[in-house]
Amino acid sequence: KHSVNRPPTPDAAEDQGNEPTLQEIINIKLIESGEKERLMELLRERLIECGWKDEMKALCRSYVKKKGRNNVTVDDLVHLITPKGRVYAASVPDSVKAELLQRIRSFLMSAAL
Repeated sequence: KHSVNRPPTPDAAEDQGNEPTLQEIINIKLIESGEKERLMELLRERLIECGWKDEMKALCRSYVKKKGRNNVTVDDLVHLITPKGRVYAASVPDSVKAELLQRIRSFLMSAAL
């Protein structure tokens, strides 16, 4: 008896092309181990320390003040700060980038990937 709610099981030959990429495997391992959340928290701390978060907050406040509180949506703010955030990301100190990269490398070595 076939279930209406269950998709058909793919044939083994069809499934071979759906192997996860190395990037996907690494992402899964980072999530499963909890390391991804620890890295995100470290990045948040470092972005606060170097003033990046304050710069983004100041951009948002300035925009809201200019447009008026009732005339701004979250989407407006996201569209405003996304390109600027990328530019400011280039100003994140190299030491912060190096620290994160070292943590990722250490994780990969310990996970034997």
